[in-house]
Amino acid sequence: MKKVISQLLFFCLLIVFCISGYYLFQYGKEEFQVYELEEHLEEEKQSLIEGENDFTKLLKENPDTVGWIMIPGTEIDYPVVQTDDDSYYLTHDYNKAESGHGSIFMDYRNSANVSDKHTILYGHNMRDGTMFHDLNEYKNLDFLSKHRYIEYRNLNGIYRWEIFSTYSTNVDFDYLQTEFVSNDVFLSFINNLLTHSQFDSYEMDLKEEDRILTLSTCCNDIENGRRVVHARLIEEVK
Repeated sequence: MKKVISQLLFFCLLIVFCISGYYLFQYGKEEFQVYELEEHLEEEKQSLIEGENDFTKLLKENPDTVGWIMIPGTEIDYPVVQTDDDSYYLTHDYNKAESGHGSIFMDYRNSANVSDKHTILYGHNMRDGTMFHDLNEYKNLDFLSKHRYIEYRNLNGIYRWEIFSTYSTNVDFDYLQTEFVSNDVFLSFINNLLTHSQFDSYEMDLKEEDRILTLSTCCNDIENGRRVVHARLIEEVK
């Protein structure tokens, strides 16, 4: 009986070892995949900057490309993609390979040229510091003070946005509205975003003609938590 129990225990441990090895292999494989992709995208970004905002190469690699987002001084420096739903790029990287890191992507309801009153970008909060992980740093007022501007590029030009609100919330708060029946409704909406901010140091006189950019990721502060950053367009270079 002891021999049978020992053999069963051995086989159980062997199965656990094999499963653990498989997941470690998959994790290492994905990390290497992310590293290679980021190295490649860094080269593409330099070509984009030096080539006067020429998205030709990026569009050839992925026709879903709609722009590039960068927050100076952070790790947020990625191409932005868009498809007809908000699920595909949760599990696929820029090369459309399956990846738990996903991609930075625009809400499917938005116009790709960021002409809407409210444009929304999503990205995962990755423990390795990639994607939208650095949005969590905006819990710190000093970090906000040093990184309050967002740069966004697309085929039409370069856009500069200034952050006016940041907070953690749950899915019960609707900060993802994209259609507004009137300017008054929109103004009420963005002022509500402003009042939700955990900091009041950057209060702005928001106007109905403003265009707003929202960055959204998950957070662990609260159940079903989201870390959100809102910014107002302050400069547009065509």
